Amino acid sequence: MLEERLRRAFHDQVELTPAGTDRADQIIHRTRRTKRVRKAGVSIASLLAFSLLVGGVLGWQLLRSPRTGYDNSVFSADPTARPKPLVTASIDPDDVASLGLDLRIGDLLWTTDGRRLDLGANGDVERAYRVPAGWIYSSATGVFLQPVDGAPVQVAPEGSRWSVSEDGRRVAVMTDGQLTMAELSREGAQARGVINVPADSAPTAVLGDRVLVAGTAAGTRGYEFVQVAGASGAANPAWNEAVSGVFGTRSDAAVGLAKAGGQQLCLAALRPAGTAMAVDMTTICGFDHPGEDLTHTLSPDGGWLAQPDGDRLSLLSVDNALADFRSTKACEAAGVRSPIWLDARTVVAPYDGGVVRCQTDGVRKLLRAPASAGTDWALVPRLGSLDG
Repeated sequence: MLEERLRRAFHDQVELTPAGTDRADQIIHRTRRTKRVRKAGVSIASLLAFSLLVGGVLGWQLLRSPRTGYDNSVFSADPTARPKPLVTASIDPDDVASLGLDLRIGDLLWTTDGRRLDLGANGDVERAYRVPAGWIYSSATGVFLQPVDGAPVQVAPEGSRWSVSEDGRRVAVMTDGQLTMAELSREGAQARGVINVPADSAPTAVLGDRVLVAGTAAGTRGYEFVQVAGASGAANPAWNEAVSGVFGTRSDAAVGLAKAGGQQLCLAALRPAGTAMAVDMTTICGFDHPGEDLTHTLSPDGGWLAQPDGDRLSLLSVDNALADFRSTKACEAAGVRSPIWLDARTVVAPYDGGVVRCQTDGVRKLLRAPASAGTDWALVPRLGSLDG
């Protein structure tokens, strides 16, 4: 062995080696120590290599794993791409279902039955409604119907003005001086009548075969019913300048505001009456000027009117008001706005802390919007029954 050969090699020189010192032992010990160091070095290097391998694999998996609110394609495609906003992250369907209405964030729609729809293929969504046939919405390129199943169908071209009936089954569209009433189905919109009206007209409500249209006469805004279904030719509305806004429709009338003495605004029932409009005034007055953006604030049966007023949502009984008797209920909620009816007795509205649910008996419940929705969200009004 190597040790014995070393001992013999140094045996003849023993007289040159001081007593008590074995040269061979020194070399042997040094050799053994070198081996131990070399083995330790190899072990450490192996451990480091293994650690780097494991770390690399974990790091690669981390980069490739999708993370909430981010698009993992930014790591393998365009280096200048930006992560998707947090609001595109998954929203708990139970959170949406608890609100009772679909939730819209920009062009994305989360439904109460757990689906997520992207309505942005035809431009940024401006407003949307849930109707029995699906979702009807407008963008810069026109009005579209997204059926429950299938691709979007264009209902009206760019620049059209439109209004949906309270049952969600008909739509009135004004385009280039033509007023069209159409039935909505999952296949799209089927025209039921077209009539020419003044170019600045705008549909505000649908009542039976008629459309309540807003227009201008002698520089003053007014309203009038126009027969559309089954009609043709041209209409020349006699604009009623006393009417200043429309909330929605009941079974036989529209409900809006009309000017009384001193220009104060009072609740009124608006009914077709031959070539003119019958305005039945009430003594329920003191409303602010509503403009033309307060439609669908009536309950589905037309029995209640929801009015946001600062930090309070007031519910006015229309049935009693038409009998000249004021009856109201109120639900407190800071910054309440944009009320939407769930049914004939329940209304919901966004407020500064989430969503308030208010019933016509005055019962209030505060709900939270999904945390990942951020602040730029809206509830989608539902018109008509979705059954059948």
